[in-house]
Amino acid sequence: MGIAAFIAWAMLFGALGRRRYVGNRTTLTLLQYQGGLIYRKGRLVRESDAGQHRVWAGVEKMVVVDKRPTIVSFENRAVALVDGATAVYGFSGSAQISDLPKAVYSARNYNEVPAFVLLCCTRSTLNGCSSGNLLASREVVTEKVVAKAKERLASKGFDLQAFRFTHLSVASPPPAKPGSGQEGSTAQFH
Repeated sequence: MGIAAFIAWAMLFGALGRRRYVGNRTTLTLLQYQGGLIYRKGRLVRESDAGQHRVWAGVEKMVVVDKRPTIVSFENRAVALVDGATAVYGFSGSAQISDLPKAVYSARNYNEVPAFVLLCCTRSTLNGCSSGNLLASREVVTEKVVAKAKERLASKGFDLQAFRFTHLSVASPPPAKPGSGQEGSTAQFH
């Protein structure tokens, strides 16, 4: 085997070793509303903002995150109140990512977290109200929902930007049908 063959083999093994352990240099461009998390061998190395970034393909991985506000809107929802009445409500709100790693680790689909948190906080708050209390102090109920949602969203890496009820009304339970056994206190079970 000649010296030329030895050099050719050495260059081939060197290129394969470089590719396996170092990777190839690649440029990725993030838009102004995007952020990125760069991982090396499964560990978070750094966060990236908009602009061009060089990563080693094969060794590093960049997860691109959309940092625009997530707009949430729910209409015609119902929840039972403490006194047996039903609250019919609708709301809209928005939240934005404040901590990229927390937001990405919060759920498989991080952009669905604000909708889930706002819906859960609204339902649990309304579920603890009575119909008279709800109609008398709508602003207090809104403040309670906002306080719960801010706390839960912050723990998931989001910042609540806006929340408001688009519709909130109380419907009393329907009257019982005569003879159906649902007359209230007169029904007895043996």
